[in-house]
Amino acid sequence: MIITGMPGISYFRTRSQIMKKTFLYKVWMHNRKLFYIMTAFATFTVVFNLMGNEVTPFFVWGMYSAKEQPVQQYEVLQTTINDSTVIDPYDYMTTDTRLYLDMPLDYYKRIKENNFRDPTIDFLQSKLHEHYSRMRFLEKTTFNAGLQKQDFLNWYARYLQQVTKINIKSIRIDVIQAHYNNQYLIKDSVYLFEQWQQP
Repeated sequence: MIITGMPGISYFRTRSQIMKKTFLYKVWMHNRKLFYIMTAFATFTVVFNLMGNEVTPFFVWGMYSAKEQPVQQYEVLQTTINDSTVIDPYDYMTTDTRLYLDMPLDYYKRIKENNFRDPTIDFLQSKLHEHYSRMRFLEKTTFNAGLQKQDFLNWYARYLQQVTKINIKSIRIDVIQAHYNNQYLIKDSVYLFEQWQQP
């Protein structure tokens, strides 16, 4: 029996109706096990972040912790095939082609500048501290190492040949350092980063 005219009754009825429209309520009604997993994950995330720990190395909030500073100088990698054809990733229509022309090469540069040690290892060690020792056994199979240098260059040459349809005999990768002046990109310097010759 509902008593009308009592203060607060309509408030509880409205609040109950609102709760039934929430995502978590729908999850609860659909699959209670999933609901418990989701709420436990959210609770542990909040608790561990308040304690100053990361939940996993792949769920990192630290990436939002600092203000971006203006960049004074940019580095652009320029790939030249057979001493004549300069590759412009934006000449290719598909996003994944542009991605594979740029990102692996940029990551390879970061590894080389880090004495052929994968920077991901350093990042994970800085986040996990003493807990990193538990996953050290994965280093040789999961991360990139100096012994794979020639493998990467061979793979990159095959990928370039597949994308450009040019028979590749040599690759030259230069680093162009540049800055913006008003709306124009001005080259400051160019230096050789890496070379590959067909064996």
